[in-house]
Amino acid sequence: MFLKKYKNMNTKTLKELIYLYLEKHPPAFKLFYMLEKAGNIYLIGGVLREFRDNKELHSLRDIDIIIDVNNDEYWRKILSEFELKKNCFEGYKLFCSGLVIDFWPLDETWAYKNQIIKCSPSKYVESLTRTVFLNIDAIIYDLKRGIWYDSVYQQAMETKILDVILEWNPEIPLNVMRAIMLKRRYNLTYSIKLKNIIKEELKADKDYSETLMQIQQMRYKKVILSTKVIEEELMQIKE
Repeated sequence: MFLKKYKNMNTKTLKELIYLYLEKHPPAFKLFYMLEKAGNIYLIGGVLREFRDNKELHSLRDIDIIIDVNNDEYWRKILSEFELKKNCFEGYKLFCSGLVIDFWPLDETWAYKNQIIKCSPSKYVESLTRTVFLNIDAIIYDLKRGIWYDSVYQQAMETKILDVILEWNPEIPLNVMRAIMLKRRYNLTYSIKLKNIIKEELKADKDYSETLMQIQQMRYKKVILSTKVIEEELMQIKE
């Protein structure tokens, strides 16, 4: 009945679309349902851009979730019932039929836990847009209250400038690869700050295009941008 109601609606909310999408990924569906029971969910990044772009969800690689835990019983069930792995940002990861769910407790968000972003816990939610590497990732949605935190993202899309929000990041090459892909997808230009970061990467790694290609294949399990295209992008940044 829960999903049948959603399927009969002409205009679906983001929450409804997520549940319909996860219907094809039963473990992820159950995890998402239990996360909702465990606390307030905040979606971040790519899944939100997909929704904004298409008003639908198609071929998601991952869904990133921040959760403000307020039900310890459900939270303990999640940690014990699912085969979770740790991700590179010290959160949790569930692999499910080609879909990855990454999630973190709000107070254990990498930038807060490592005191890179310092603010009071009462400001954690509104400061989440400061914890991402790229401005185009600075888009947050409060699933329970239906509130968007997206002013930085909107500015990026209006100015067409791809910029860096939080430079301190343990996965710079991965984010550079993502930056190249997002720049081409949305027809953006690199900011001076982002160019300078990539230039420093190029100085440190003479085979940087190959490094980025390996990262692309590892993350996406396929070639989206060829070595030639990556090299052309890096050459433009050098100039």
